[in-house]
Amino acid sequence: ENARLFFSQKGARLEGRRQRRLEQGHEDDGADGIDNNNNEDENNRANKGKEIESKTSTTAHHDDDGDILKELEDTYFFLLRVVVCIGLLFAAIASNYTSVLLRLLAGRRWGSNAEASAALSAFCVYTAFLALNGITEAFVYGVARSGNDVGKIGLVHAAVGGVFALIAPGLVQSHGAVGLVSANCIAMALRSSYSLHYARGYFFARGGGGHSYYLAKTKKKVRLVNVVMDTLVRATPHAMVLGAFGASFVITRASRNYIYDARTADGGSWMVAGVLHIGVGVLCVALTAALSLWLERDIRSALLQLIKRKRD
Repeated sequence: ENARLFFSQKGARLEGRRQRRLEQGHEDDGADGIDNNNNEDENNRANKGKEIESKTSTTAHHDDDGDILKELEDTYFFLLRVVVCIGLLFAAIASNYTSVLLRLLAGRRWGSNAEASAALSAFCVYTAFLALNGITEAFVYGVARSGNDVGKIGLVHAAVGGVFALIAPGLVQSHGAVGLVSANCIAMALRSSYSLHYARGYFFARGGGGHSYYLAKTKKKVRLVNVVMDTLVRATPHAMVLGAFGASFVITRASRNYIYDARTADGGSWMVAGVLHIGVGVLCVALTAALSLWLERDIRSALLQLIKRKRD
């Protein structure tokens, strides 16, 4: 909700400035028409003065708009990367600890239920997609101003609902509860894809966004692959961070299979096996977090500022 409010305020401010410039341009055109009745020399001098003043004012307005747009765009992609990191924490690491969680909360019966553990692991992955959809749609609803934009959002949601209705029965029949969660993951992925597409178009149309900013300024045609790649690069964490999450998934999955599951299957203490398994996860989280804070400088700076404000 806070993200949607921020996007809405910045979007409204940007659109309001553009509208005022358009209205000012119409007023200047009207004034020029009246001046044409005056002396030709005086009219030329007045027009030259207005032209210089207009250029200066326009440059200042564009600079201000560029600052607002840059702040909006940087914040959007910053929040995207934060959400992706949090989502990967659930999908890559937490998903391998559901059997331990079920054993702690519901006892041996549920802790040893492979289907329940698998469903909860799938829900961890779904949480990542849900968070991504939340932040991307917060931007869309925050900056959308026209009925056409809102109508398109409604159509996309209806289409995604239709896709879900088509694929969910088959997935549930073949994979049970995991299939239902998987269908929801696909639905969230489709909705997020449209929201990312909308955001890319929003920034490009206003002359923002890395590679697309250059192309927009030079009036060159934009290949769709360039726009998509630019969005993906800015929305995802550093490649080494992604690799760390991938390695953490492999390590914690091996820990679950060969430490927790193997020990409990042989009749060993589930608490000892659980502590060892959790220790592996804590180590993976610590190393991945350290690498993320080292490579993602803006996230590190934001976290330090937050800690400083809490202390003050």
